[in-house]
Amino acid sequence: MIISLVIISFSILNFGIELTLDKSVCGFQFTEGPLWVKDVGWIFSDIPANTIFKLNRSVFIPQSGNSNGLAIDRKGRIFIAEHGNRCISVLKTVGGEREVYVNSFGDKRFNSPNDLVVSSKGEIFFTDPPYGLPGGLEGPNSELGFSGIFKVCKDKRVVLLNKNLKKPNGIALSNDESILFVADTEQDAVFKFRLGENKESLKEEFFASVPHPDGIKIDKHDRLWVTSSKGLVVFDINGNELYVLSLPKQPSNCAFGGVSGKELLITARDCVYLYTLK
Repeated sequence: MIISLVIISFSILNFGIELTLDKSVCGFQFTEGPLWVKDVGWIFSDIPANTIFKLNRSVFIPQSGNSNGLAIDRKGRIFIAEHGNRCISVLKTVGGEREVYVNSFGDKRFNSPNDLVVSSKGEIFFTDPPYGLPGGLEGPNSELGFSGIFKVCKDKRVVLLNKNLKKPNGIALSNDESILFVADTEQDAVFKFRLGENKESLKEEFFASVPHPDGIKIDKHDRLWVTSSKGLVVFDINGNELYVLSLPKQPSNCAFGGVSGKELLITARDCVYLYTLK
């Protein structure tokens, strides 16, 4: 593997958002799942490489189960959406030892958990399209037969929230955790789901159009940052497009973090891009 490190200084100012591109690191295969971890730094998945890397190019977890999305709870536990093992796992040691947290709905295996977010209560919300499932939904490995959006309760009970989207992908919670946002890559749209009504089955509501949306994140101002074939598109809480950040490579996901909380890491094909928010 050849990985190059390039330091760039480039500022973008629009709609009160100022970004400076500080560095890009390239030479991976397909990056995803950026996550800031205290005392560790930035980590991210390389799905085909079956590895979770640090930004300094060192290996954080080898044999990651073809990990995609990564998330962390308030206890500091790291949860991993594993395509290869068709499960959500939890990291037990920094060295990479982990255990399966959930891998089925009832008696049927998941397709290939894609992305996930953890609420302040410790509930895990995740998407389960067939992107990492050999043969897809119509193949011999499919057990569910649909692409679902699931919630994992604190007691590990798995709840199906919705199975109407075609290819649910990126997922995020509003700051008050009353709204769940989900990108549907195939429908070129982001949908929202209203939580807190004690309903286990949630009806999707249209939020915004964006071509081939992938990973999504909410910032502290409840602006939704959507990676897509259009670039990184930012929407306000009402679904109004604020601006588009163009990138050298099509982005797949993004995350906020850093010691000051003002960094933005974007995964994009064989590269990752680190920005600073002013």
